[in-house]
Amino acid sequence: MSQKLHLDFIDVHPFAPSRFSFIGIVVLGLGIALIFFTLQQYQSISDKHHEVLLKLKQFNNQPKKETITRNVREEIPMEIKTQIKASVADLTIPWNEFLNAIEGADLKDVALLSLEPSIKKQQVILAGEAKNLHSVMQFIRRLEAQPILSQVYLQKHQLDEDNVSKPVRFTLVARLHMFKAN
Repeated sequence: MSQKLHLDFIDVHPFAPSRFSFIGIVVLGLGIALIFFTLQQYQSISDKHHEVLLKLKQFNNQPKKETITRNVREEIPMEIKTQIKASVADLTIPWNEFLNAIEGADLKDVALLSLEPSIKKQQVILAGEAKNLHSVMQFIRRLEAQPILSQVYLQKHQLDEDNVSKPVRFTLVARLHMFKAN
């Protein structure tokens, strides 16, 4: 009474119409279309790249070097000369003598925050803070006593009301005597 059991694990018709679903065919078609689109874009970009390289090669072979050189010789040297003169003037400031003069006028109630020498105007602008206006006036007198500085005057001042100690912020302008007239 045994009966044969027949199990079919392998489908004998792998290409039967039931094996291909509609969604699978659509996905395959989209994949192939995407591949063709990508190849077309690559070809287009490659062609543009070659065109640009050809134009660049033609541009480099043109004799425009004379025109560029002539323009450089005419226009840029004035700018360069001006910049070189300004740089040389900055470098020729006797900084040691200048800073010693500022230090010689130093007061404990005055804090110097910045100094800006101007070579063209032969002056220096000093900005700082002081405990009070009397200290600023003392600092001005001490600066005028320095041989390298003269005509020291208070350009502006302001009492800092927000600060607890209420310092005076000031800006001074002084004439420098370290430069020779050009």
